[in-house]
Parts: sequence; C-alpha cells; structure tokens
Amino acid sequence: MTKEDKRLLLMQATKLATLGVTVERERSNLKKLVERGVPYDSPEMVTALQRFQKVDTEWKLLEAKHLELKNKVRKS
Repeated sequence: MTKEDKRLLLMQATKLATLGVTVERERSNLKKLVERGVPYDSPEMVTALQRFQKVDTEWKLLEAKHLELKNKVRKS
C-alpha cells in the first residue's frame, strides 16, 4: 500500500463518517415530519426527501469507491 493509497482511504473514511451523520440527521428530519402527520406530497416533505436522497446517494457512491480501493489495496 502506497502512502497515497493510505491517504485516500483515510480521507474517504473521514468523509464517510461525516456523511453518515448527515444521512442520519436527514432521515430523522423525515421521520419527524411523518410523525407530525405532514402529507407526503407537501413541499416540506418533498424537500426533506430530496435532501435525504441526495446525501444518501452521495454516501453510497463514496462507500462503493472506498470498498473498491480497500479491496484493491488488499490484493496488492
């Protein structure tokens, strides 16, 4: 494993941790809206869902890249 690989893995892991907190915060916001009885088609709910989906997708893409690099490093 090169220094660059280690640095990239560490940066990805840090970003994943940060994004994970954000994903859970957005998930919590959605849950609160549902619990308050906010209609699913309301602008508030649609906006909250879009924010959640955006950060969740970002997290999933970064996780896939991170696991790919991690596996590549292990094989070398």
